Amino acid sequence: MKNDDRFGELDSLDKYELENESQDIRGWQVHSPADEVYGKVKDMLVDKDRKEVLAVRLDDGRMVSTDKLELKDGHAVYHDTGAASKTGYARVRDRH
Repeated sequence: MKNDDRFGELDSLDKYELENESQDIRGWQVHSPADEVYGKVKDMLVDKDRKEVLAVRLDDGRMVSTDKLELKDGHAVYHDTGAASKTGYARVRDRH
């Protein structure tokens, strides 16, 4: 699994709320396609201008682009060779 360090300017989801709270994947495990566990999602990272989740931070500090994640059955699968499927939790709004 590669760390994607291009996401240094993103904000923590804690400053926002998901438009659909049921799509919060913090705490979910991230697996390889061969079912190797890479870690758990510690935070979801938001582009403050676009108001979209673009990456997740794992519990070991690695960051992964959401376009490399496929969500299924309570965990995420990391696909290193390209986008798996577009995530459906990308839109956020400011907390009130």
